[in-house]
Amino acid sequence: MKNFKYITLGIVTIALTSCIKTEFDDFEATSSGSANFAKFVSVGNSLTQGYQDNGVHNEYGQQSNSYPAIIAKQMGVNFVQPLVKSPEGSGYMKLISLDPEFENVPQATGWNNWDQNTSYNNLGIAGIRLTDCVPTSGDPLSPIVNQVIMGNNPYGTFMNFGQPFTSPPVSYLDYIKASNATFFTCWLGNNDVLGWATSGGDDGAQTIPGFGTIKLSELTPVTVFRNKYDSVLTAFAQKGAKGVCATLPDVTAIPFFTTVTLEAIGTDVWITEGPYSNNPGNVRKATNDDLLLLSTKNALNPTTGHGFIQANPLTHQEVLDKDEVAYVQNHTNLLNNEIKTLASSKGMGVVDMYAYMYELKAGITFDGVAYTANYIEGGGFSLDGVHPNTRGYAIIANKFIETINNTYGSNLRPVPVQDYPGIIFP
Repeated sequence: MKNFKYITLGIVTIALTSCIKTEFDDFEATSSGSANFAKFVSVGNSLTQGYQDNGVHNEYGQQSNSYPAIIAKQMGVNFVQPLVKSPEGSGYMKLISLDPEFENVPQATGWNNWDQNTSYNNLGIAGIRLTDCVPTSGDPLSPIVNQVIMGNNPYGTFMNFGQPFTSPPVSYLDYIKASNATFFTCWLGNNDVLGWATSGGDDGAQTIPGFGTIKLSELTPVTVFRNKYDSVLTAFAQKGAKGVCATLPDVTAIPFFTTVTLEAIGTDVWITEGPYSNNPGNVRKATNDDLLLLSTKNALNPTTGHGFIQANPLTHQEVLDKDEVAYVQNHTNLLNNEIKTLASSKGMGVVDMYAYMYELKAGITFDGVAYTANYIEGGGFSLDGVHPNTRGYAIIANKFIETINNTYGSNLRPVPVQDYPGIIFP
């Protein structure tokens, strides 16, 4: 079996050329155009919070440089984030050799000791789904169930979701309504498809005493997504806030799904098809149309035969088979249609991150440096293969800035991408 090699000469190229500065044209004093940046609020999940390397950490300013914080700097406005107490934060992956080898840095004591009485501008919470943000209309248990889910999410303890439980329950939507935002960015919805995909097409059914079975990673139904996304945009619009929304990228195009390939493994891999496949439970050899998860690399075991023999195949949670790939891609397109339609109906801009992900996959250049969607060597993703690194967040911030300027006639200046660190090499 071939060794996994993900780091190439491209890393050296990035390191040697990243000192090249882009000379921006002279800009006039920052103008907001028809928007009002006085109170800028950003809603979303881990991508908004500044999560990278499988955690929220800040030893090199990672969380401080979340993409909305970068945008706020260009706006010249105050932007308060619930930063981790210690640089190690929730713990994270650290590169210790170029093989690559990693170590897991443990979380710091009291890393999430944030002030629930502070009004934050960054409302991003790692792991949150849009469906968790808005209680389901007509379901009396929905606010309580949402509170149970969010109350047990350590990345959202800066909001009083329920530790101890409040009565009546406080929802994410309540925080949006109370934010007094004049301008916002919304990148909610990623986890409404990502969690299902990174679980190998599994719904994540769990039984909670007193509530029954809850599916923590199921794909959010389109009608539910539509109604709840509309509730978020309506909450902003009713306060007179303007903003931009981002579409969901094709999750199957990120390094978490594209790195561990049959070519890299160098031998046959046996998989179990999942419940959303045409042949649930079927065991067969993987093809290039099946996507092995980055987390599956360590599960492949030549000693026990796990993944390498028909009698001991990968479980369905360890692979996104070809039918599941098509299923999640179609679902993502349906949700993106809802985002575009709802944003357009309220006169709000749309950052097409779905299209931009494919531009990145094909290769883009900033400041004389080429970036792709490849793991590590691509330059823009962090070590977890899902989230950008700080330089990747700067790239995303520029994409948002471009849409803000085009939609509202503002003249926010883009940021020099090379001024932000990428992966920290040993």
